[in-house]
Amino acid sequence: MPITLLWAVDVYGRVYSLSTASERWERADDMLLELKRVSAGKGRCWGIGCDHHVYLNIMPSETPIRYREETYENQRWNPVDGFTDVLLPTDRWPWSDVTGLNQQPLHSFQLPSRSWEWEGDWYVDQSYSGEPSETGGWEYAVDFPANFSPDKKWNSCVRRRRWIRYRRYIAPGSWAKVGLKTPLPLCDISCGGWEMSDQSGRYPYLWGVSQQGQVWFREGIQPRVPEGTSWEEVEVPKEVAQLSAGPGDLLWAVLWDGNLLVRIGLSLDSPTGTSWTEVESPVKEVEVLHVSVGVSVVWVVTKDYKVWFRRGVNSHNPCGSGWISIGGEMMMSFSAERYTFYHYACKHVYSKCLFTYHMLCI
Repeated sequence: MPITLLWAVDVYGRVYSLSTASERWERADDMLLELKRVSAGKGRCWGIGCDHHVYLNIMPSETPIRYREETYENQRWNPVDGFTDVLLPTDRWPWSDVTGLNQQPLHSFQLPSRSWEWEGDWYVDQSYSGEPSETGGWEYAVDFPANFSPDKKWNSCVRRRRWIRYRRYIAPGSWAKVGLKTPLPLCDISCGGWEMSDQSGRYPYLWGVSQQGQVWFREGIQPRVPEGTSWEEVEVPKEVAQLSAGPGDLLWAVLWDGNLLVRIGLSLDSPTGTSWTEVESPVKEVEVLHVSVGVSVVWVVTKDYKVWFRRGVNSHNPCGSGWISIGGEMMMSFSAERYTFYHYACKHVYSKCLFTYHMLCI
């Protein structure tokens, strides 16, 4: 069984983790780090700092995270100088991506954050379709829209070659600030969705809630891009206070008015879903305080600190069919995998395994 971590944040913003191979909570090495929220899944943990920045902590692995940057050098032949970077006005840029539509000179590539470093300098790819090339990496064609090949012919008027540079992620095991700016200060985040696919390298999706009640989805999270690339706003009918994404295709949110929203249509082809459905609080007179989603399970805590379980939740019926009251008073809950749930109350963390409570000392 692989080692996993349970993450927690105290009222002072200090971050702690509890390993399945240990019986003691351990504080994060970065003593200056202060977080407001954490959300973990699939070997990583996201957090919102007191400075409103998003942080990421990836568990160390034997496989390094490397990303390949590439750009193309383009030239055109003329009878005076031969092949040069003096192109026609209708041609692509002298340095561009593979399509030729975007300008990409070598000096335009920057590291996305301090969590990355260059492995070396730029170099020319000396191969073609995986086979060694004797043309210095150049590929020839009649014109830029045509097909390229390593064979230079009498009518080869243009050529290109690919330049490559690798960067490596150097911050596994530590809390690294995500370089891309958040659209607005976030008050909550939740990662999930890694069980929507059987792919071994599947990474979780990340959702966020702004202080204005907007919902945001982090795009571009991939094995070689763990931080993602940008934020996409997901329209909501009402302001959202908190949300929770399950490991599968479930996403629930708490509204400012104390009711709940359920995202419909989440899938690999549509990771942000298609629509929202509103679900009322378990007790009409009492607003929902917190929601937590697992695999086919949803738990909520109402403002009277009562715990409720949503019956009948699954991929085909993400809204479920009714509420079941669970004894005890809690302040916050969150789900882990399928049948283990954690609740916070009175300075203690309780785990509920197969509907039996156990206390975890902090």
